Amino acid sequence: MKYGAAIKVVKYAVLAFLFLSGSESTSQVEFTSDTGRIGWGERATITARLGVSASDNILTLDSFPQWTDTIPGGLEILETIGPDTVIAQETDPSEWDYVIQKSWIVTAWDSGFANFPGLQIQKVPTRTNGKNELVVHAEIIDVQWTTSEKIRRAMPYVIALIILLAIIGLGYYFYKKYKNKPESSSLTEPENILPPHIVALQKLENLKTRESWLKGDEKTFQVDLSQIIREYIDRRFGVSSLDKTSAEAVSIIRLLDISEADKMSLNSALMLGDQIKFAKFKAAHDMHVKSLNDCIEFVQNTKENEVD
Repeated sequence: MKYGAAIKVVKYAVLAFLFLSGSESTSQVEFTSDTGRIGWGERATITARLGVSASDNILTLDSFPQWTDTIPGGLEILETIGPDTVIAQETDPSEWDYVIQKSWIVTAWDSGFANFPGLQIQKVPTRTNGKNELVVHAEIIDVQWTTSEKIRRAMPYVIALIILLAIIGLGYYFYKKYKNKPESSSLTEPENILPPHIVALQKLENLKTRESWLKGDEKTFQVDLSQIIREYIDRRFGVSSLDKTSAEAVSIIRLLDISEADKMSLNSALMLGDQIKFAKFKAAHDMHVKSLNDCIEFVQNTKENEVD
C-alpha cells in the first residue's frame, strides 16, 4: 500500500515538473476544479491557468498538458475547452499580467483520488442502492357538482376559447387584407452593397491615416484593426469569427482556402493585438505599422475577383 502511494506521489511530482518546465521562471501554473468530489458518471471541470508576465518571452500552447482521452488518476475526458488568453484577476499574483487557461470536462468510472499540483479530486460510487418506495393511501370521494357550479368552473375555459377564436379571426382578416393589397407600381432601387474588400480597405486606410498608435492609443487601434479584418473574413468567406476569441479565430483562419503566407501574417497580427490588449505589452511603432500593412496585403491577396 505504501509502495503504491509512493509511486503515485512520484508520478504527480513528475507531472508537475513537466507543467512548470515549459514556461519561464516567472510563469506559474495553477489547477482548479468546480468540485472536489465526483460520483461515477458525473461531470467535473478541471481548469489549468498559466500566469504570465509581460516581460517573459511569448509562450507556446505546448505549455499545457496534451491530454486527449484520459487524465492521470483515472479521469475520462469528455470535452476540451481552450486554450485562451484572459485578463488576470484581482486575486491572482501581482506578477501575472495575463493568463492562458485551458479546461477539461471529465468524468470518472472508478473510486480513488485524482491528484494535481495543489488540487485533489475524490472519486466515489454513485448511490444506487436503497430503492425508494412510496405507498399512497387515498380515498376516492365522489363529488356531485350543481349546474351553476359546473358553469362557474367552466366559464374561464369558455372565455379563453372565445378570445382565441377572436384572435384567429382577426389574424385571418388582416392576412386576407394584405394579401389582396395591390403591389406598389414604383420599383425600389436595389441597395448598393459594396464588396467586402472595398469596405475593409476603406476602413484600413482610414485607420492608417488616424495613426492612433502614435498618440498613446495602441489598444483602441488594435481593437479596431481586429474588428475590421474579422468583419472582412466573415463576409468574404462566410464564416463567423467576430464573436470568437483570437485563438478560435486563428483556428478558423487555418481552415480557409488561402496561402500559408497570408495565414501566418494575419495570425501574427491577431496575436500581437492580444498581447497589447491583455498583457500590457508595449510594441514599437513599426510593429503597429507592420500589422496594419499585413492586414491590407491580406485583403488585397484574398479579395474576390471582380466580374465585369
